[in-house]
Amino acid sequence: MDLRYTVFGCIRQSMSVWAKNIVSIVLLGLIFFSPLIIYTVSEVMEVRTEGGLSETRGMWWVLILMFATYAADQFLAAPIVYGVVQELNGTHAGVGACVWQGLKRFFPVFFTVFLLYWCVLFGAYPFVIPAFVLATGLYVAVPAAVCERPGVMGTLTRSFALTEGNRMRIFGLMILFWGARIGAIVGAMSLIDPQGHAGKIQALLVTVLAINFVFGTIGAVMQGVTYSRLREVKDGVSTADLAKIFE
Repeated sequence: MDLRYTVFGCIRQSMSVWAKNIVSIVLLGLIFFSPLIIYTVSEVMEVRTEGGLSETRGMWWVLILMFATYAADQFLAAPIVYGVVQELNGTHAGVGACVWQGLKRFFPVFFTVFLLYWCVLFGAYPFVIPAFVLATGLYVAVPAAVCERPGVMGTLTRSFALTEGNRMRIFGLMILFWGARIGAIVGAMSLIDPQGHAGKIQALLVTVLAINFVFGTIGAVMQGVTYSRLREVKDGVSTADLAKIFE
């Protein structure tokens, strides 16, 4: 058996899991992206009322989108990692079971995500390369918090330990993923080209939300697949062993 972690192997396996569980994953996404969905709907209604989006509101939209989508991505990874482990083990997990497993581990995940913000977004904000280095080392922090519960600081060190030796591959995965995500958003902006037109602005707001929603669900699956694969490569832990954690 080939015990290696590869970028395209992760993408292929992630897309397979995502496609097989699309209904459950979309429902989970609707739950964890609900604050962003509500916010976007309110902005769409504001554009309809005011006939446009002011520069200030546009700036706030960009900032809120940046911070909120990252949070939604990470919180969504908590219940999805359970579904990923079950799927890789040959068992389908329902939405209710995924949500329950995520809720049972809410506080470790919450504080892990809080520290991820400080480490990646705040601590390394002025420096793009260090931010990517930190994000690469902390890529499986949330799955580790869900499956191992080693404590908040232990979760971060555990993620660095698991990703050691594969960080360049994870870095490549992140470049491909975020390049496609940002490229899709830029493409939507160019295609719609709102130019102060209320209807087009509304369409752009909804389209960007949809893009982030789709990529957020795929990214959460990728984190789960990466964690599962690294546990197998580094620790010799099979998906069957991982599935037993949730029993």
